[in-house]
Amino acid sequence: MKITPFLLHILVAAAQDDGFKQPQRLTHTTLTTVNNGNDLLLSALSHDGLVSITSIPNFSYLKHTVLRHVSSCLLNSDAAQGQKSVVFQDGTTRRSFAFATEDIANALKDLPPTSSCMAFASSIVRFRSAVDAVVEAFARRLSSELESFLMKPLLTGASGSEGPSSWNTVEEVVAARDYLDHFHSYQKLDDGKDKTIEFHIDQGFFLAFTPGMVVDSNSLGVADLSGGFLVRDSSGMENELLFNESDDLVIMLGDGVNQYINNKLITDESTKALYATPHALTLKTHQDPSLSRVWFGRMILPPQFAFVPSSEDSTTFGQIRRDIIQHFATNEKSIVALGCSSNEFEIGLHGFSSVSRNLHETSCAEDELFCWFKCMPLADYELTTTTCSERNLQLQCANPRDQVVPDGHQHGDFFPACTNSTEPASDYPLINQQDNLTCPDLWEEFVATDESYDHIANLTVPNGPETQLMWSVTDDNKIKARLVHNNVFGWLAIGFANPGGNLNGMCGGQILLATPYGTEDYSPVTGLDNSTDAMIGTYVIDTNDTAFRHWMDPIETEESMSPVAAIESDDCFTAISFESDHINGKEFNITGTDDMIWAGNSVDYYVGYHGPFSRMRFTIDWMSGSVIPIIAPEEEEEEEETHDEESHSDDTTSAKNGVTVGVEEIASGLSETDGEASDNTATKETDSGASFNNNNVVAWVAFVIAAGFSVFV
Repeated sequence: MKITPFLLHILVAAAQDDGFKQPQRLTHTTLTTVNNGNDLLLSALSHDGLVSITSIPNFSYLKHTVLRHVSSCLLNSDAAQGQKSVVFQDGTTRRSFAFATEDIANALKDLPPTSSCMAFASSIVRFRSAVDAVVEAFARRLSSELESFLMKPLLTGASGSEGPSSWNTVEEVVAARDYLDHFHSYQKLDDGKDKTIEFHIDQGFFLAFTPGMVVDSNSLGVADLSGGFLVRDSSGMENELLFNESDDLVIMLGDGVNQYINNKLITDESTKALYATPHALTLKTHQDPSLSRVWFGRMILPPQFAFVPSSEDSTTFGQIRRDIIQHFATNEKSIVALGCSSNEFEIGLHGFSSVSRNLHETSCAEDELFCWFKCMPLADYELTTTTCSERNLQLQCANPRDQVVPDGHQHGDFFPACTNSTEPASDYPLINQQDNLTCPDLWEEFVATDESYDHIANLTVPNGPETQLMWSVTDDNKIKARLVHNNVFGWLAIGFANPGGNLNGMCGGQILLATPYGTEDYSPVTGLDNSTDAMIGTYVIDTNDTAFRHWMDPIETEESMSPVAAIESDDCFTAISFESDHINGKEFNITGTDDMIWAGNSVDYYVGYHGPFSRMRFTIDWMSGSVIPIIAPEEEEEEEETHDEESHSDDTTSAKNGVTVGVEEIASGLSETDGEASDNTATKETDSGASFNNNNVVAWVAFVIAAGFSVFV
């Protein structure tokens, strides 16, 4: 393929410790100031899904007072109404105290008459009032910033029911005051190595929480802010958030944004989609048994009289809560699908908790190995039941880097292999990422070009990096196009979908693929050869095996190499341009429509997985400029969740996995991970900016508010 000259610009990113990041912060004064057109919340909530509110008047004292005393109250008395405890897989014990919006009086009157419990009771009303004010200010500000981008109403309810019959704004939804407040005290006295709570997404609209603090229940002194709160942002990066004393109250979005915000965005405003934040918690061992990590969170729930979106029988959120409680009361042990933003979210009615694909049988035949979430025939890999033992090796589920997954429950380029390796599977090395301080201001300049194009289409996937396709039809009936992507360069591709291909047309697709280094010496062990130059080539994706090593050789016929193409890349953005009447001999349908795909990766140099937010299938009418996303059939979406991608090394908690949640636990309240609410829950990926939901019938499973249920999991 002919490659026109291009320049790879190298910029220096802002210094940041690997694996750590500061939360985006907004002062209370700014939050409560009338919006002057600056989308301050949207910029944070669309990328990270959370924002820290600082400098709340008189809040720091109230926060420290309440958390100090509730810790001592929970540790030193087990008789408090609603106080229950749970032990996590890493040995951490969590004691919880919780109440619904208006239940505080009943909850407080039964507290034990200890000095710490009484001090907690005397300060809680002022503390909750301060939280009220911030939550309401946040709702007003977000309503203002989203006002012109949303269709109305957001939710509807039955006429004549208690309260309104429709809710048009975020402010109105929050004004319904369906809240659930909870306090947690964590103690980890054993040196467990696991995460305390794995990555998940909360089942609420949003959560307002105080960063965890380590408190001495004897002296009531605050020892330090607690670490270990991990988040995964919309680009797939995982970092521990570094809170400090200025972080008064943190707002973090839950799956509710996919229920009645993102699906209400008007056409071409998918870049305003809010991001529900996956998060996890890992605690260090407390050497002193008087120490505990304490935390407060308020879950904002949908109005109980509002209809669940897409409900065919006008089911309300209040009915869902009552149904869950009824299931729990009858001790029913079946698995029921209760929705969320994806119909893959399931509820195990007896505390069963696992991602949906983990429900599959893991017992395989003698001549098979459970690997990559399925039974793989050994014969497909030229192995027998004795091949490995005869070589004094073990039969294991391994990847090309000789990393192993003993139980087979991990995604990626895994297969049965003979190896004695004990190295656990890990992610590919992360490439340098965007500098969020400087890159946003440079995007418009990068998009601008001296070339003129007749059409521009927004190919951005909700919660994904902004991506645009510009094109013209030339006088000699060629397509002259430029694909611009608001992220760094791991790889970027565009081409024809395979109409009968698996994974929404990806398998068998014919594409132009740009990589930052040449692919001639590519290795699934070491990745691209960084001593070579960037290149664009024509490729055909394998019809069965999607890992790059199975189709890494470019098509080098005279015809396939005839398109003119170019790469633009710097430390912020990527673009590819081409001019041709075909890709690999398949001609563009200039006077009709073509079935196309694009995808990109901005995290590794292994030509790894594109992730759920950096790819789309679409039909395009080259002459009229019409672009329509194509939604994958439901069965293909399930298949795509488990497809064999090399860098898909550990995606069991990623934003595209279905999850089950224990109703026995949910019926007792909401999970917490410092935003730890709702057990192992995540949103399913969508295939275009046109769809955020899968028409689930019922949702928001973790919204149980009932007397007697007040512990959170």
